[in-house]
Amino acid sequence: MIAAKKNGLNDKWARLIGIPVIVVLLVFLSDNRGISTSSKILVVSIAKYVVYVTFYWECSRFIFLYMRNRFPHLKETAKRIVVQSVVMSVFILLAGLIIGGINYAYPNGNREPFLTEYEDIIRKSLVLLGIVTVIYECAYFFGRWEHSLYESERLKKESLISQLELLKNQISPHFLFNSLNALITLVPEDPKLSVLFIQRLSNVYRHVLNYNEKNVIGLETELKFLDDYIFLNKMRFGENLHIVYQLPGNLEQLKVIPFTLQMLVENAIKHNIVSGKKPLTIIISKTGNFIVVKNNLQIKTSGVESTGTGLQNIINRYELLTNKLVEVVADTANFSVSLPLIYDSE
Repeated sequence: MIAAKKNGLNDKWARLIGIPVIVVLLVFLSDNRGISTSSKILVVSIAKYVVYVTFYWECSRFIFLYMRNRFPHLKETAKRIVVQSVVMSVFILLAGLIIGGINYAYPNGNREPFLTEYEDIIRKSLVLLGIVTVIYECAYFFGRWEHSLYESERLKKESLISQLELLKNQISPHFLFNSLNALITLVPEDPKLSVLFIQRLSNVYRHVLNYNEKNVIGLETELKFLDDYIFLNKMRFGENLHIVYQLPGNLEQLKVIPFTLQMLVENAIKHNIVSGKKPLTIIISKTGNFIVVKNNLQIKTSGVESTGTGLQNIINRYELLTNKLVEVVADTANFSVSLPLIYDSE
């Protein structure tokens, strides 16, 4: 039952209907069907078939579920089927010996030679286990197919949500308004820096247009985009916003999901006080197989409502695309999010 629940297997009705149907078929196809038998012998025969069929069904079901847990991935299907076939064969031979011995010791009618009885049981066992295996394999195949469709639709939905969040966080009038305000102040003071500001702003928009439909992106490309984004924010906050990189030199084979680093930096700036008295420090580092974004906590007490949608979106997309978990750690002093790195071989 635990294995069934773990795999989401609901086969109650298949067992309630399948076992009685097979018992009836075995009774009608029994070698004793043409012999006049007493009601007592018939009842004993039916009881035996019920026990045998239930035993075979439950054992084959257990083997199937164990193999399904042992080899859960589609790429392991061939290995699972081979190992499952070997285990089933051994089970049939051993179970046939036990049942053959019981039938030989307590026959319903004329006693057959043990070898003949054993061969007959093996034939029936193959048919019975073949039926049960086909039922579970078909249910497993269609279950995986249905799950694949569901995950595909869910991923599309997450992608749409991500694009919506991207538009809200980066191309929204609020973001553009702040950038233009900073530019207006900057133009008369430093025309050369103003040109650089416009170039960086253009880079941000160009990156959004080029990568908003991608599932993964090179970490170096994402960091270049983040550098442009941070530059625009530092024009607003100056030295009150500290960005610290603690990254190794070689990042060529590492990938992340697009805009995740930007969204985490944006969230840190959005929800924390950034001032001369309380500067905000954001540390971007690589720890093991994770890229970590960490900031000191100085939460704004008013003016910002947190929905958690952006962070949850990142968590969901990583789970769907990579089956890896995003780690979120918060204490009284710091807040950090660890994004699993994606390698070229994945």
